[in-house]
Amino acid sequence: MRKYIFLNFLLLGIILTAPAQYKVDTMCGAKVNLDEDEKLLSRYEPQIPGAGYVKAVELAVEFWKNCPVSPTNKLPLYLTHCSMYRDGNGGYYGSSWPHNPIVVNAQLVQSMAIDWRNFSGDETMIEITRQALDHHLEYGTTPANWEWASVPYASSEAGDIIYDGASKFDTATTAENIGRGDGSFVLEVDKIGEMGIAYLKFYQITNENKYLDAAIQCADALVKHVRKGVHGKGGLEWKTLVLTSPWPFRVKAETGQIAEDYTSHVVENLRLLEELLRTKEQIQLPEEKSEAYKKTADLVWYWLYSSEGPIKTSIWKGYFEDIRIDEINLNRVNNSPMEFARYLLKKPTHDTNISTTVPSLIWWVKNTFSEPGMNAINEQTGCYMPMGSHTSRYASICAMWYEYSGDEWFKEEAFRYFNHATYMTEPDGVVQTGHNWGTEIWFSDGYVDYIRHFIEGLAAIPEWVPVGNHLLKSTSTVQKIKYETNQINFSTYDKQSEVVLRLVTKPKSIIVSGKALKHINQLDGDGYIWKPLEKGGVLKLKYTNGHEVNIIL
Repeated sequence: MRKYIFLNFLLLGIILTAPAQYKVDTMCGAKVNLDEDEKLLSRYEPQIPGAGYVKAVELAVEFWKNCPVSPTNKLPLYLTHCSMYRDGNGGYYGSSWPHNPIVVNAQLVQSMAIDWRNFSGDETMIEITRQALDHHLEYGTTPANWEWASVPYASSEAGDIIYDGASKFDTATTAENIGRGDGSFVLEVDKIGEMGIAYLKFYQITNENKYLDAAIQCADALVKHVRKGVHGKGGLEWKTLVLTSPWPFRVKAETGQIAEDYTSHVVENLRLLEELLRTKEQIQLPEEKSEAYKKTADLVWYWLYSSEGPIKTSIWKGYFEDIRIDEINLNRVNNSPMEFARYLLKKPTHDTNISTTVPSLIWWVKNTFSEPGMNAINEQTGCYMPMGSHTSRYASICAMWYEYSGDEWFKEEAFRYFNHATYMTEPDGVVQTGHNWGTEIWFSDGYVDYIRHFIEGLAAIPEWVPVGNHLLKSTSTVQKIKYETNQINFSTYDKQSEVVLRLVTKPKSIIVSGKALKHINQLDGDGYIWKPLEKGGVLKLKYTNGHEVNIIL
């Protein structure tokens, strides 16, 4: 009997002292939190699902609002540097690596001016974003008489106020850097759409025509240069054995010479063209442009689903600015399929087989980029390291697919991967690129391509949002929003929208441009539905004839 008792105590000791099932015990200075099943919990407020996500975002936003300034150009470091380092004296300095200004400046619109501002009511996000977009318009746009005219550069040299490509590797002699990056006066065509849709969304917030004009210039350049004769209905004429996309990835701005041919990342160009088409009456888009935009968008959709497109081939590559030129398409990236999945989930009528397409994209990314032993996603095969931005991106798509499908597996997946991403945000608001990245803090991976994914995930699963009053998402761009003790007031660009809010209490009334919305059981017409939670609840409303919304609590 004593032997059995001793053995039981020994086994109990092994269980109690067994190492955690997670790959690491600490990340970014914090002990890893696990639940009773040894599964990962959030860094902040781990026992309350979702609370840690909001905390991580709050810390990151506060740091961004007080971003260190360059001592040489007196601008926030994120405007002229891709990343920064701590200087050991409580300060920070910019890195010498080429900058990626479109990724930072464009994603500021979604992360800060839209998602965080809607959630919090923080109007300072408008001026912060305006500064970045105005800087890009003035210092990062090609001349009007070049082949690729009046479009934005994706890269710049570290510390330079002017964005005109990155010359750092033009004369490289080491094997590590030969053929790397964009080069001087080189554009990335997918980023033209990314910046264009950012300009357009900011126009929808501000009604300032300079941003609309910039968006249209981006769209016109894309239509002019789409490769109509290389692919499309009525026969395929492939020029080489390398699969050819509707646009090349990298081009020389002045001459149009192709520097790298293939990119799968056409979704941002589609977003720009289709949003201009959707709002063509509001912006008085000429019919000639409308027809050209529609033909180009149709051609791109055809290519995406053709036997040569990435839906079939899984050749998802061509996004990152500092990667080597990849003429034989060896590299793979996670963000291109995930951002395409996001667009499908927001525009599901584009794919009649969406119940196969989106889960397939999610599983492909999980199988290709997940880090063994962790709930983390690696960036690309050319830089196979887990990062917070890509982990939170994957989590947000899982959350959105759960909202669409009701499949609980994806909710759990979103939960664990979001939990991992929270560890990247330190208590002082510094967001580390990845748990093992080192000391370099990237503005894209750490902030603007990180914050937005948490907000989109919370919008898809609003019961994760801590009790409070928050606008989570709107199908129309929110122009103004104000939270008061007993009411919420906001206005939208379109007179029709579907909106989701997390509220502390059921509204007493909802008025849209002077007309009361009625409580309905299903959101198939104008009205609202209320889902009570343990505290407060979720409000979903739909309206088709107004811009101004007043919610009385």
